[in-house]
Order: sequence, then C-alpha cells, then structure tokens
Amino acid sequence: MIKWIIPLADIVSGILFLSLKQKLLKDMITHLDWKDYAVDKMGYIEIVESLLLSDLENSEYRYNITGFTEGSKEELIKSEIPLNATECMVIFKDRYNDNKIRPKTFYPKFISDKNIQNIINSFNLNPDKFWLLVLFVYDYCDTTFYNGTTMNMSPIEQLIELCEVITKSEDMPMTLTLKTGKQKIVVDNPITIKTLAEIISNYKNEIDKDYFTSLHKREKNKETIMLKESPFVAFFAKILLHFLTTQPSIKDLRKKGAKYSKKEMELISNLIYLLRISTNESWLDIENETLKGYLNQYKNYKYPNNISSIYPFLLI
Repeated sequence: MIKWIIPLADIVSGILFLSLKQKLLKDMITHLDWKDYAVDKMGYIEIVESLLLSDLENSEYRYNITGFTEGSKEELIKSEIPLNATECMVIFKDRYNDNKIRPKTFYPKFISDKNIQNIINSFNLNPDKFWLLVLFVYDYCDTTFYNGTTMNMSPIEQLIELCEVITKSEDMPMTLTLKTGKQKIVVDNPITIKTLAEIISNYKNEIDKDYFTSLHKREKNKETIMLKESPFVAFFAKILLHFLTTQPSIKDLRKKGAKYSKKEMELISNLIYLLRISTNESWLDIENETLKGYLNQYKNYKYPNNISSIYPFLLI
C-alpha cells in the first residue's frame, strides 16, 4: 500500500485559500437592492451615464429601453425605484440580479488581484463601486458589439455623408443614380451635383427645428451585424478612461500634457485580460503598449451603426 504524505504547510495553505475564497464570495455584492443603497453602489455608473448619455429628444436610440419606468413621482415611489435612479442603473440592476452579466463570477479574481487593487487604491476609488462600473461597461459593450441592434443611417446622416462626398470630390467625375420602380435617372453633370449639395446645406440652416429633429431618427435594420473584438476593446477602454478623467486624484497623477497615465493604461489592460475580453497574455506586460495601439487605431473610427439592444445610447 502506498501512503501519500501531504506536507502540513500545503494543508494549511489549502485551508487558507478556501477561507479566503469563501470570504471573497461572501463580501461580493450578490444582489442589488434599492433599500440597501443600490443607487450609491452604482454611483460610478451614474457618472458615466451623465457624461455620455445621448440627449436627443424623441430619439429612436431610446426605442430599446424596457426597464425604466417613466411616469409621475407617485408611480415611481410605488414601484420602489428611487427618484434618483437613472435609466442605466435600473436596467443594470435587473440584469445583475438575474446573473445575465457573464463576468460577474470573476469578482474573487478581481478583488484578489494585487496589481489591480493596488492601482485602484492609489486612485482612491471604491473597489466594489468600480467593479460594478466595469461590469456595466462590459455589459454595454457586449449588448452593442456581440448582441446589439443594427440601425440604418438616419436621413440627416445620409444627407451629411452625401454632401461630404460631393465636396471632397472637387473636379473628379461624379454620377448620381436614382431608381424608383421601373424609372431610373442618372445625373452626371458635376455642376448639378454640387448645386444639390449647396441646396441641402442651405436647407439644413432654414429647416423647421421639430422636423430637423425627426431627421435624426433611425430605423432598425432587418439584419444584425456582429462586430469584432478589436473595436470592442477600444470602446470598452474609452468609456472607462472617460470615467477616470472625471476623478481629480487620477488626473493629478498624469504627466503634464499626457491624456492618460501609465497606471490607467495598466489597469484597463489588466481588466481586459481578467474579463477574458481578450485572452492574449500581452495585456499583462507592463511595458507593452497594446492598449495604446488599439486607441490610436480606433481614434477616428466610425463604429458601424450598432446600438445596445438593452441600454440607452451613449455618445463616445
């Protein structure tokens, strides 16, 4: 008979690990409750929402919001939703409590990661409130890039794009083709086309305000486009960097003239790997400038017309 002898140190180490894991799971916010200061716990989400939420009145971007209760103060009180709860908070709370956000289970890894926690502490951020923000940003990106709703260009966007193309073309040959039923007309005179662009530009300045607002409305495309990982990474990072910029204690750590500090980039890079947005271990290399490359690549990138299928539209 072979006897296995396990060193006492290994046994103690194993017990301590299990105890730590149990404590981490116990400390984790497993359920968000309005009566248990949920609004305060989601305070960082409110900051991002106030910065980036689209303010277009009657915008079609808002057609997808199903979780927010609109109505009188009395109705809101009856529903137990606090008056200071935001649209994103209400939607996020329900999805968080229903375990619909995949990385929620990564909390023990997040809270026990010494490097991530050291950076968060040096930034004077609340770890749990920041974790909820990270999950919100992930969920927003996931419901936009991988499970989003593809929208057609709005009338105003089509008009603007048409004018831009005509203006940039200068003296190059141009052709406009219009098809309607069995009829077809081809306009190939550059003067005619440029005149159309001028008429459209002048019309935008004289148009009725209410009608102009209606030109911003988009319609849902019949097909949904699933976007790739790279713009997901850049979008995720941009939202978090927007939040970090609102914190004076973080801005003070930046070098003069720098948009972001090395620690900010390191924090987000580590989160990208921890959440498994990307499984490339280069994200853990402190000297690696992978994230900087992503941000530069998508600096002026016009994201395809995908919006979140769950949350209101955020302007990045």
